[in-house]
Amino acid sequence: KSIVILKAIISFLRENYDKPVTLEALAQSVGKSPKYLGAFFKNMTDKTPIEYLNEYRIEKAVRKLRTTDMSVTDVAFSSGFSDLSYFIKTFKKIKGSTPRKYRAK
Repeated sequence: KSIVILKAIISFLRENYDKPVTLEALAQSVGKSPKYLGAFFKNMTDKTPIEYLNEYRIEKAVRKLRTTDMSVTDVAFSSGFSDLSYFIKTFKKIKGSTPRKYRAK
């Protein structure tokens, strides 16, 4: 049963990565409380739902940086980030360089 719930959470995150996602909406999608969902997900994956979501968004951004000529700003917004500086900070934390430097490699 836990695996079914985890798959539903991950599916929701992947289907909605390019939109604003709240813990409340995520919890509602699987019929659990936000507090339960946060603890459950962290226990199962060793990440918070938001950490997982940001990592997934960065992977989508990497694909766009590699395969399109979209600006870094457009890549950020189309990957679900609503704040460019947060995107760059998150990208650098996960990938070890800024999006612009990553693309140049």
